[in-house]
Amino acid sequence: MDKIYDFNQLIVPHFFDVSNAPSIPERFFALGKKSLYHKDTVIIKYGEKLNCIYYIHSGSILGFRQDNEEKMSLAYIIKDGFFGEGWFFSQRNSRDEVIIGEDSIITTFSKEVVDHLIQYPEVVKNFLFTLGVKTTSVETKFENFKNKSVKDRLKIFITNQFSLFGDSDRIELKLNQKDISNIISAHPVSISRAFSELKKEMDIEISRNKIIISR
Repeated sequence: MDKIYDFNQLIVPHFFDVSNAPSIPERFFALGKKSLYHKDTVIIKYGEKLNCIYYIHSGSILGFRQDNEEKMSLAYIIKDGFFGEGWFFSQRNSRDEVIIGEDSIITTFSKEVVDHLIQYPEVVKNFLFTLGVKTTSVETKFENFKNKSVKDRLKIFITNQFSLFGDSDRIELKLNQKDISNIISAHPVSISRAFSELKKEMDIEISRNKIIISR
């Protein structure tokens, strides 16, 4: 399948990092249907009323949303955790079109299974954590769009990640520098330079698909 959108022309997306969410026992995933979805597959259509929710185990999904000019722009990226739950529980037609960003393993939970799952505190806590992350990311994005330097935007992003991890003095982000350049709307070269400057203020270890930061 050909790409539907030109990713280079899209607005800066939210990145919902729910890797620190309360864990869900593996037995619950057996109640859903786990499948491999290939890159560029449309998984939720714009205007669709959902009768299920999804959980992504690996890979990434890209959520597109229609703006005031009726153009579809990249609104968020999710690499793990639930998605589609907002439209499912509200029973409103989806304002998003969601496609697979890279080959992904996803579990689909039917309405009947969801009705069963929400009886368990572990699942409810995970839902609430995810909702909290998505809500606070709106504030993060607002801050990032102000007229700040790349270093300052990166510092705000890191500060917000620490706040999501509670009182921890060390965080591990399953991101690379290209991911972060997309999130805070900066050129990868500028991101690399900003990280070099911030290494004077905090301990930062950068590997291919992981960034570890200590303060």
